[in-house]
Amino acid sequence: MTTEKMERVTRDRPCPICGHSDWCLVSPDGSAAICPRTKEGSLRKCGDAGYLHLLKDGHNGHDGHRNGAKWRHTLTIAPGQDGRTPDFGQLSADYQSQLTSERLQALAGSLGLSAGSLQQLRVGWDGAAFTFPMSDAEGRVIGIRRRFENGFKCSVRGSKSGLFIPADLTDSRRLLITEGVTDAAVALDLEFNALGRPSCRGAIDMIAQAAKGRAEVVVVGDNDEVGKRGAMELADALVLHYRVKVVFPPVGVKDLRAWLLRGLVGEKLQLIIDSEPFVDVRVESEGARL
Repeated sequence: MTTEKMERVTRDRPCPICGHSDWCLVSPDGSAAICPRTKEGSLRKCGDAGYLHLLKDGHNGHDGHRNGAKWRHTLTIAPGQDGRTPDFGQLSADYQSQLTSERLQALAGSLGLSAGSLQQLRVGWDGAAFTFPMSDAEGRVIGIRRRFENGFKCSVRGSKSGLFIPADLTDSRRLLITEGVTDAAVALDLEFNALGRPSCRGAIDMIAQAAKGRAEVVVVGDNDEVGKRGAMELADALVLHYRVKVVFPPVGVKDLRAWLLRGLVGEKLQLIIDSEPFVDVRVESEGARL
């Protein structure tokens, strides 16, 4: 297998291994992916392109390699035999019903979050991994993100990248946009109205639609080069329609959840946001200097 036979992932067809919509490669038939972010469960390294993951073979729809095959069988869930896309809304509801309170509490404890915020984001269990539905701007479930107990993440096959929208999202004045579902849970625990984006550079159009009616949008980015660039690109798109602020964790703190574990409280974040100026300068997309 060569990388020339594989296609770049897109927003509509994200990486089945990490769930991101950039950098990764996937074969046209969905049998394999090359992901530069995720080594665990891979077959081998393909140079600078990343790690090769086999998702199925032509005989039984699964990876035929003996070493690590049990792990790789859990990476994705294929659509039905008729080839149709799964009903993600029903699938998500089924997974929510399978999540026990004991498992929910264990996840909450391991992440340093409340069980309530995870429930607001409609966490479920599919028998091997925790699940979180991804929705479009109208709230229709268009995909499911899986999170294994060791922190490894991927998406159910056929998923489209969408937003992590809490079940009781309100029309409050201020809306926080975080990177990822766990940071969205942090914002909820800090008593903010929030939703999560699927990656640092994903779902910009969906966010613009979902933010309608808000007086103020606050983008909370990860404190690394890619996270900062993605946050500013989102702000650049939203500032045409909304009053926008951008907030990053302090030096030495990677993201909002790490910030929470360092002692961040809602009142402190509120003061930080209030002190930030509104974005009023457009940022060049790829060539932007931060």
